Amino acid sequence: MKRCCLSAIFLVFSALLLHGQGRETLSRLLDMLDKQLELRTTYEQNRVQRINALKSVLLYQDLSPEQRYGFYQQIIDEYKAYNFDSTMHYIEISANLAKTLDNRKYRDEAQIRRGLIFATSGNFFESGDILYNEIDSLQLDPSLLTEYYAALQRLAAELSEYSTDPATKRISQARKNYYRGKILELLDQESDEHLYYRFQEAYEQENLDRADSIVRILVSRHKESSHQYAIYAYHMSTVYQNLGDVNCQMEWLARSAMADIQSAVKDHASLTRLATVLFETGGNIERAFRYIDISLADALFYNAKLRPWQVAEVLPQIERAYQEKQVAQTRRVKAFLISISALLLILIFAIGYLVKQTRRTIRAHKSLRVINKRIVSQNHELNLVNKQLQKLNHQIAESNRVKEGYIGLFLAILSDNLDKMKEFRALVRRSIRYGKVQDLEEELSNTEWADKEIANFYRTFDTAFLELYPSFVDDFNDLLIPEERIVLKKGELLNTELRIFALIRLGIKDSGRIAALLRYSVNTIYNYRAKIKNAAIGSRDDFEDRVATL
Repeated sequence: MKRCCLSAIFLVFSALLLHGQGRETLSRLLDMLDKQLELRTTYEQNRVQRINALKSVLLYQDLSPEQRYGFYQQIIDEYKAYNFDSTMHYIEISANLAKTLDNRKYRDEAQIRRGLIFATSGNFFESGDILYNEIDSLQLDPSLLTEYYAALQRLAAELSEYSTDPATKRISQARKNYYRGKILELLDQESDEHLYYRFQEAYEQENLDRADSIVRILVSRHKESSHQYAIYAYHMSTVYQNLGDVNCQMEWLARSAMADIQSAVKDHASLTRLATVLFETGGNIERAFRYIDISLADALFYNAKLRPWQVAEVLPQIERAYQEKQVAQTRRVKAFLISISALLLILIFAIGYLVKQTRRTIRAHKSLRVINKRIVSQNHELNLVNKQLQKLNHQIAESNRVKEGYIGLFLAILSDNLDKMKEFRALVRRSIRYGKVQDLEEELSNTEWADKEIANFYRTFDTAFLELYPSFVDDFNDLLIPEERIVLKKGELLNTELRIFALIRLGIKDSGRIAALLRYSVNTIYNYRAKIKNAAIGSRDDFEDRVATL
């Protein structure tokens, strides 16, 4: 009996101790969150610097349309959780570029991104119109299928959560499950995305143990300052919400909110949800009001219609509670001021002032250390951008080298032609002077010299081209199926097929121009091109584009 009593006492004491430790952890995390909120302007400036660096590359570098499209996608990724209007602006720019390039894959990718951002921002009608009516899934590039299904699944998820019509909710829930199944078929089972959709599945089936184990793997894979960590930490909080563990729910919401702040995200939910839970559990009303006020400012900055509506649902209640607390606190302060003497007031004010200044100094030192760490991190990111710029400069230098080769080849051929013209004029003069007109006519009627000149031209072109692109033959053969690869005869540098595609590599794609340069008919050039493209590995449609990059 005595042993049972001691065991019961031990269990009760352990439970109280764990609860106290949990509250201490939550308090520490909330304090850390407050400090991160003070630094959010610095984090936002870092994001703006990254965006401006990308824009400067577009503004000052001579980029190909495909390279510009790639940089537009990077800018969209930077803006998509930061500002809705800017995201839509650059999606529109990339869509126009895709239209100019007549690139179906780029056009579909832009439409998918537009549909997804509409879905996440609450523009469900516009999103559905784009994803269901403006994209032909049968014509979609296979590499875009996962992204397309993900956008459809997100739209269905948003509609199933926010629609007030039971029929719409039911249909959207079915679509959400269907598209999730399609996505899971395409994704690598070890990828973050596959695990995330498995988490969704387990969570909706109320298999919280499995959901918890999956989301812990996802959280462990990412830095605590990343946007992905913020997303998965938020989902971890929902698991604890359903388990009824409010303390752990708020801990993970605080971690998620800190990651959102450090990654300068404006389209977030964690801080709003944390403010709501603090309010509902009778926690720190001032902190809840400050969090909801910041959430509203961020939602208005992001400028999509969904987040302000979500914040507006809880803001009036928290604001009213905050005002009531402020009134009550004011009354207590007045009563306290009346009850003490002027001397004690001065003493308390002096002590309070010294303590406040000391704390500010400590916070300032800590903030400076955090800022210094962030500056080092941002310098690293700027170095990566500089490396990209160096790569582009290298490409420009390579282009200049090729141009110099072109000029050298042109001057060599021109010089050779001038010498031969000089010799020919001398021959004509001698023939006329010595009355050998008949010999001259025979010489002009003989085509052997023209054949020699064409052969000399081919040899000069082949030599000059291979000096510029020494691995062209091997690289070109790698694009062909093994049994159709070109084997050169002994002494050959290039053959007719290789010369045609060598000119395409130099940017001369018109069959008429190629025929004139190589002294063939246009039909012959066309037949050679068709024959080689039929032997290509993969699609024949983009074969010549691939040759142009060798």
